[in-house]
Amino acid sequence: MSSQQNDANVGTALPGAAAQTGAEGQTGAAEQPDAVAGAAAASQPSPPRPVMPGPSGPGPAGPGSAGGATGLPASSQVAFGGPLPGSTNPWKEISDGRTVFRRVGPIVLWWLWVAFVLFNLVQLAINSHDYFSVELAAGLLTTVGIAYATTLRPRVIATREGLEVQNPVRDHTIQWGALNGVYLGDAVELSCARPAPRKEKTIYCWALYSSRRSRTRSQQLGVRSWSRTSPRTAAADEPPARDPAQLIAAELGRRSTRAQEAGTAPATLESRWAWLPIAVILMPAAALLALVLAR
Repeated sequence: MSSQQNDANVGTALPGAAAQTGAEGQTGAAEQPDAVAGAAAASQPSPPRPVMPGPSGPGPAGPGSAGGATGLPASSQVAFGGPLPGSTNPWKEISDGRTVFRRVGPIVLWWLWVAFVLFNLVQLAINSHDYFSVELAAGLLTTVGIAYATTLRPRVIATREGLEVQNPVRDHTIQWGALNGVYLGDAVELSCARPAPRKEKTIYCWALYSSRRSRTRSQQLGVRSWSRTSPRTAAADEPPARDPAQLIAAELGRRSTRAQEAGTAPATLESRWAWLPIAVILMPAAALLALVLAR
């Protein structure tokens, strides 16, 4: 078997790695002795295995990456494997065909804060009837509005047409034809097309935050992101995901791939202000300011 044939087999056995030719191909093959040994055994070809992308490894360029020739930065990688055995999917299917993606922690924090505020308001109503108690009540109601906007409201809703991203005070409608990439940084990041001549915009999903530990593990496992130019539909060669944000990003990538294969029409990002959370924050805040100024 010639040197060129060995290099070709290495590129086939390792999906996601660029095949190298000439002297560079020989150098790349020497750095991967396990892959070369599997390629040399023609009678028993080894199954595909994931590749650990290094600082200059191949892969689709994500937001913040240096370019298409470089690998994904550590903050823009996401696991596309399935969940660990015995775990469940961290999203909720609704009877009308929609899927709601969100984390559980903010919901728990919301109800704890509501209970705290209610307890203090009852105490003020029973024990205090002075001017300061009224100011304190307005301040507590302001914090409830902020907690609603930052914990209970944020979510990502998937439909047959695309995604609805609800952030604290901003909503984004992303048709599948407008979604160009799914990445994992501090949160799940969506690269979306906008009307020309404006460039693509990255939407950060407030509800789908990711811990630093999960991002570090994603980098160690060498897991990948999803992009329209290089979709990843198979999960057999990916390590199992542990963090809910990884699983959700993977699911969004799979759904976008299916929509692309079904021939979804090109679209652009649509954004608008969310006036309800803005109102529940500003109204008690304005009342508190008026009380302070009238003192």
